[in-house]
Amino acid sequence: MENSIIKSQAYGKDRVRVVRVVRHADGWQEIADYWVCCLLSGAQFESSYTKGDNKLVVATDSQKNTV
Repeated sequence: MENSIIKSQAYGKDRVRVVRVVRHADGWQEIADYWVCCLLSGAQFESSYTKGDNKLVVATDSQKNTV
């Protein structure tokens, strides 16, 4: 089996919907609707690809819930 080199790795959650509501004292409300992408990358994730060690990996649903 040939040795492989991982040049870069990244993972994340795309199209996470974020809705922000600002309520003013006079009853007026402002609504902002966003679609965001949460992307994690870095050399520290290489072991999850090469050795199956997922201790540094954050689950994508956890990423979504944190946003």
